[in-house]
Amino acid sequence: PQDGVVARRTVEVGQVVAAGQTVFTLATDGEREVLISLPEQGFGRFRIGQPVSVELWSQPDQRFAGQIRELSPAADPRSRTFAARIAFTAGKVPAELGQSARVFIQAAASVPLSVPLSAVTAENGAAYVWRVDANNTLKKTPVRLGAFGEKNVPVLEGLGVSDWVVAAGVHVLHEGQQVRPVDRSNRVVNLAAKE
Repeated sequence: PQDGVVARRTVEVGQVVAAGQTVFTLATDGEREVLISLPEQGFGRFRIGQPVSVELWSQPDQRFAGQIRELSPAADPRSRTFAARIAFTAGKVPAELGQSARVFIQAAASVPLSVPLSAVTAENGAAYVWRVDANNTLKKTPVRLGAFGEKNVPVLEGLGVSDWVVAAGVHVLHEGQQVRPVDRSNRVVNLAAKE
């Protein structure tokens, strides 16, 4: 009934098929959307129409506006996650079928900054992290911390939202050391360009 792209072929040439057997799966060639899984413990924070931003793996430095279009009312019995569909609101988006993407969802309430537990160290009873300056050198930065979580700890004072910190190996670092910053995907980051 619609134009589309053959997403999957389930039979081979010369194969005998039965009446009603699926031969091709056709994906409608139109608007694209992203399918994600939401964790059970945080499902109540999400709602239909909530704005999000989407980063395609093929275009890592560009984010596209979107919103939550659909939330599954039931959890997947194996993964215990809830399926959600994200629709793009930015018009034509260069997303192809089967492509991977990252979805960023802004929390409604004010959430303190947090860092991995491995980023925090202490000296003489005072906690600090290693902050990376614009010239890629390290600076010992004192911080005030909140209640420790399982993997992260909130930073109440001492860091800004645009600060970059060393997440691992903090016990072997020293003041003024030159480093090469990378993000979570191990991509090199030019901090001087972000200032």
